[in-house]
Amino acid sequence: MESTVSVSKGVFLFPNGFQNSKTLSKKKTNLLFCKLFQEECWYLTYRKNWEAIKTKLNELNQRSYSVLLNDIVNYIKQFYGSEEAFMLEGIIPSATLLTGVSQPDHVSQFDALINIIKDEISPHVAIVNSQDSLSLKHIVENMVWQLIGNDLKNDEECDVLSTKHKLKKSQCTMKTLKTWYHSKYTNESTNKKKKSISTKTLVIVIPDFESFNCHLLQDFVMIISSYISSLPIVLVFGVATSVSALHKSFPYEVSSKLLIKVFHSHSSAVYMNQVLEDIFLTHTVPFHLSGKAFELLTDVFLFYDFSVKGLVQSIKYCMMDHFYGDNTKVLCCKREDLEEAILNLSPNDLESIRQLKSFRPYLEKQDCRTKISLFEDDQYFRDALYKELMKLHDYLYSFYLCVKLLSTLIKDIPNNLLGKTVREVYTKCATECITDTPSFKECMQLLSFQSQIKIVDTITGALKLLNSHLQSVSPIKPLQATPKKNNNNTDKVFAHRELGESFAKTVRVHLMTFLRQLENANTEASISTAMDTDTNDNVENVPGSRYKLKEKLLKATRVEKIQSEFEMIRCRFISYLEEMFAKGLQPPHTQTFHEIMFFSDISNVKKHIVGAPRGALHTALSDPAHYLQCSCCRLPSPESVAGTLPDVCLAYKLHRECGKHINLYDWLQAFAAVVKPGENDEQRHHDPIIQSRFTRAVAELQFLGFIKSSKRKTDHVMRLTW
Repeated sequence: MESTVSVSKGVFLFPNGFQNSKTLSKKKTNLLFCKLFQEECWYLTYRKNWEAIKTKLNELNQRSYSVLLNDIVNYIKQFYGSEEAFMLEGIIPSATLLTGVSQPDHVSQFDALINIIKDEISPHVAIVNSQDSLSLKHIVENMVWQLIGNDLKNDEECDVLSTKHKLKKSQCTMKTLKTWYHSKYTNESTNKKKKSISTKTLVIVIPDFESFNCHLLQDFVMIISSYISSLPIVLVFGVATSVSALHKSFPYEVSSKLLIKVFHSHSSAVYMNQVLEDIFLTHTVPFHLSGKAFELLTDVFLFYDFSVKGLVQSIKYCMMDHFYGDNTKVLCCKREDLEEAILNLSPNDLESIRQLKSFRPYLEKQDCRTKISLFEDDQYFRDALYKELMKLHDYLYSFYLCVKLLSTLIKDIPNNLLGKTVREVYTKCATECITDTPSFKECMQLLSFQSQIKIVDTITGALKLLNSHLQSVSPIKPLQATPKKNNNNTDKVFAHRELGESFAKTVRVHLMTFLRQLENANTEASISTAMDTDTNDNVENVPGSRYKLKEKLLKATRVEKIQSEFEMIRCRFISYLEEMFAKGLQPPHTQTFHEIMFFSDISNVKKHIVGAPRGALHTALSDPAHYLQCSCCRLPSPESVAGTLPDVCLAYKLHRECGKHINLYDWLQAFAAVVKPGENDEQRHHDPIIQSRFTRAVAELQFLGFIKSSKRKTDHVMRLTW
């Protein structure tokens, strides 16, 4: 029979020397978004900022999971090199990675793990997903195909083509895998064979263990255990719940074939806090979120999906919305690029900056001549803009420092009045003036009750944070002077101090001074009787002075406690903290030109970030022109209907006029009357095209969950939404 002749119909493929695209070098293609805006100034600034954020995210991700992944890799690498591997017969080494419940980001963890395994241990890695494992045959074929296919990718292209033609996926069995492995690695003596096996392990990764059928996995493990004496196989399970899920899924005869080693990963909430504190809640990133926008994104994370990747993508969307089409946002850049960005602004861009809401309070503080110059002289306005943006950068440096200092100082205070984490403190500080709130005052009061040892430890932790904060900007120089001990009027301390690095150094000096004083302070207090020698308080024996006499007698018998040296220093320290935080924790919306660096338009992005499927579905069915943008679907009023509407939309609008139970025959009559209003009633009802269209529309509404069939009446359906 010829190659193109078949008993049944078929499609015949002739490669004609076609090479797989995976073996060819992939050409980088620019996205449509890049092609449209690649020459726009705002897009260049956005891309530069996002690339910097992306680089930091990759570094943080690698640093966070490096210890965990290295432990797993070392376990896989050392197992077959040890004597234990040859003592245990029929036992499969199994690494169980606990990824955490509701953590969609564990896919990136397994991708990083697979890359490290391929680089350091063996190129033979197979990923078995639950959606591709309908039967035991599919699991084995998929696993063997990946293990052999990964080796074929490393060969030359001609060898790849010739071998792939010889090997079909239906031929991928455990026997084929054993034959291939021994023909490739076991041509030497027994000692060399052991050495080669230890370096070429076959790794099988099952990332979603709970999604598998238990019986399929049991049979799969038993098959692997029968070949473990001739093939060095290691299983890696990804478990979202706990190790007990592994034992519940496998009976004893199966679990006894597994040598389980458990590895724990960080929870998504811990990783989220780390991402926010190390990247987005720092002065090094020019783009910042307002308090309400930040609270919205963290609430979506905590109450919806626990996905750090989704949180980062939401911040990226806010960043895109912040920069899109606005050349004034080129000023949302680093400090060293600010001067060049201001010089490149056009007169229209300067006029847009003058129309910012935060510019008005700044303008009202100036004299008449300065006001005229700010509006008429562009060069003068550029100079003023540069000075204010430099002040804004200094403010950001001090603001984030004070937020982290406040979080460090109050982390051990009971009741968690301002929150446990830095992100919770930032949300409150960015929304309102935190120093005027009762929660802040109560926190300061609780700090004033701390013991000497506790308050010394608190200040030590704050100094460590300050030192690391200063080291990231410039090396710390030895102190030359210390502030005065008398800190009664702390307004004078900050009178000639500006925000920024000098503010941080001043705070560091004061904290070190208070630390030395508190360590050496005496905690003993003396008790004395208050003696009043003021002759002006003499009570005259005249009618109406009994209340004054009672008050004087109470003062004479009152015993006053004199504060110890430690208590006096502690009171001065608390008052200094209040003044320092009042200086550094002013909310961002009080700063001039804060709109350039802070994103606050949450109403515009909320509908895109927080999905409302029911509202979108109602809008699409009741007003399809909102999404289709066609003239045939436009209605004079929301309650009206037309025959040009899609069938499912017409059926939806008609069913909303009914009660709890809907008669299908009446519904069909109303549907036919709208679709073909000019024809006779009998012809419309018996038209098979109208009946089929109506049946399909009813089935679609039932699939969407608006109706369901009724058991009481066979010719009725029940309405489910109101």
